[in-house]
Amino acid sequence: MPKNRKRMKAQGSLEYIMMLAAASIVIAIALAMVVSLRGSVVSSIVVNGTNMSIAQAIAHELTALSSSSA
Repeated sequence: MPKNRKRMKAQGSLEYIMMLAAASIVIAIALAMVVSLRGSVVSSIVVNGTNMSIAQAIAHELTALSSSSA
């Protein structure tokens, strides 16, 4: 009976190691995708001939919307 317990413990440890390896691979792939997409992110936009950041453009549009509805 003790051999069977050792074998089950070894199998459980191996499954745990394999799950950690799989999780590490998924994390590595996700990081690679984020790094590759970083260069294609738009950080500025031209609104009415003015170059603005995305946050500035959103603020500008929200201000325009609020002033036109009032």
